[in-house]
Amino acid sequence: MEEDQTMDFCGITQALWKSYFSLDRGEFESIFEWLDENCSIIGTGKHEFYLERASFHQALMQEAEQREAVAFQFKDLWCRQRRLSLDVCLVYGGLDIWWEKEDKTVYIDMSSRYSILYHRIGGIWKVVHIYQSVPNVEQAPGEYYPKRLSDQVESARRLALRMEDLALRDGLTQLYNYRGLEKMWSTWDEAESWIFVADLDDFKSINDTYGHLAGNHVLKKISGRLRKTMRSGDVVCRMGETSLSCSAERWADAVLYTVKRTTKDGYLLGT
Repeated sequence: MEEDQTMDFCGITQALWKSYFSLDRGEFESIFEWLDENCSIIGTGKHEFYLERASFHQALMQEAEQREAVAFQFKDLWCRQRRLSLDVCLVYGGLDIWWEKEDKTVYIDMSSRYSILYHRIGGIWKVVHIYQSVPNVEQAPGEYYPKRLSDQVESARRLALRMEDLALRDGLTQLYNYRGLEKMWSTWDEAESWIFVADLDDFKSINDTYGHLAGNHVLKKISGRLRKTMRSGDVVCRMGETSLSCSAERWADAVLYTVKRTTKDGYLLGT
């Protein structure tokens, strides 16, 4: 009885996993010495559901033929044991294995979790249940149910559009940059579009006198004013665009008036 209480089930479990991932057929056969004939085994594959030792033995021999020269290496193998009664012990843990083909065409890197139930039957300890699972790599930390593939595709699409938009904007003012102007240019109706080119007089003196941080502040302030001046259908970048020829002059006057109110002698006025 004392021997049973101090029995190292974790050591036995680690030895069984190493035998399972070994290329040695003899190591394979040693696994079955521990399995009860009615042992239930649930693996990671869709077909890996066995209710007796014989069917698992047959499947494992077929797997050995398919492995060929695959020699798995352990990156991690850990386990914990918990005695549920004098005759039952639960062992659970995780393992990480990898293998790479010599020509680099195949690479396997797998993490897995498992639980094994040992039961003393007629004074002999046997494995009566094995469960192994591979975590869903699509499941985010803290997420109880992984997103559907369609949701992931949509998230990736939105991120791609966001990154594309950022590439078309100036990092300081968030106005469209020249690349953004080029992309929109082909969509404009030349007969119904107007382009205004604005230049900040003596802007260099602001940087020289007050520093580039002050100059950046002026640019952002003017950009904000321009956004408020323009209509929803207009575009502000290095060049602004309006769609009605009859109002072009009026909008040009509004832009000039806004800029004049924003700066005076190198100082910002109001908000």
